[in-house]
Amino acid sequence: MNAVELRDIREGFIKSVVFGVTCSLVAVYEGYYAEPTAEGVGLATTRTVVTSAVLILMLDYILTAMFL
Repeated sequence: MNAVELRDIREGFIKSVVFGVTCSLVAVYEGYYAEPTAEGVGLATTRTVVTSAVLILMLDYILTAMFL
């Protein structure tokens, strides 16, 4: 408890919100433009997962650099 500061909690909260918004926006975009078939939905889901993972890694790097 002595090592955790308010700054750490704030940083975690901000990152969680940014990551959540990013994943939501990617999912909405991919879902909106998906073909209305089972294959189209499957491809959109795969694209959403891959795109979200890459964006989270990039945003984590950027946000961590900003908070240092």
